[in-house]
Amino acid sequence: MEVRKIFKAGNSCVVSLPGNLLKSLGIREGSHVSIEVNRENRELILKPVVVKNNDMSLDFVRLVDKLLVDYDYTMRRLSE
Repeated sequence: MEVRKIFKAGNSCVVSLPGNLLKSLGIREGSHVSIEVNRENRELILKPVVVKNNDMSLDFVRLVDKLLVDYDYTMRRLSE
């Protein structure tokens, strides 16, 4: 396990990721990742966004990610 520090950049908070880790996952600057939140375990899960065979556009993937983040609280309440 590697410990990283969260720091402020503009109006956001960011965390740097080691280059060797990114390379091993095939991720580089400009790549897109999805962020999942497991509130029960207090975990953030980053996953590379991979569009296979052009089945869906990257714009669609971005839109779905944004909707999941924007409506996370509502969807969580609906599932109870």
